[in-house]
Amino acid sequence: MSLLPIFLNLEDKPVLVIGGGASAHEKLSKLLPTGAQITVVARRIHAETRQFLLHSSIEHHERTWQTSDVLAASLVISAVDDSDEHARIAAAARAAKVLINAVDAPGSTDCYFGAQVERGPLLIAISTHGKFPGLARAMRVWLDELLPASLGQDVEDLSNLRRSAQQRWTDPTSRMAALKGQLATWLQSNRSASQPQPEEHHT
Repeated sequence: MSLLPIFLNLEDKPVLVIGGGASAHEKLSKLLPTGAQITVVARRIHAETRQFLLHSSIEHHERTWQTSDVLAASLVISAVDDSDEHARIAAAARAAKVLINAVDAPGSTDCYFGAQVERGPLLIAISTHGKFPGLARAMRVWLDELLPASLGQDVEDLSNLRRSAQQRWTDPTSRMAALKGQLATWLQSNRSASQPQPEEHHT
């Protein structure tokens, strides 16, 4: 099976997180910047997670989850510590045709959170199909060290060039050729900058 890499626009969409421990906290920190309408339901919310919820003004309820919670969501995150509970949550979500992500439970998961590297509007997501999330995180660290901080500004500059090209060339073929040339120039410049410089030898 091959996964489809896809980026979801969750702004103003209802997302349900079931669980109140460290796993829930981690998912919440990734969900918050998306602008989703997040609701947390958990029998017990750990102190650190509770502080995050209060600081972020996220709606939360300390109780057992209900099917009605799932029906109201566009995406469900199951961040519980019990595989049977994961399965029950996944069954409810799939019956309602709602996407489900279950932490460390591939059989109860329809989508995965990839490890992310961000440079401004550039977002790179890495997945191991849920087989070894730690490797995805290690790859994130490696790419984070490898990619220059200026890359975000490069994306903004290239976006401005793209808008200029759209105004200058109405013909799609001519516009694409111009953009390819600009990208080739940018790529060559970055390749040259990343090449190690030869050491100077003094005699």
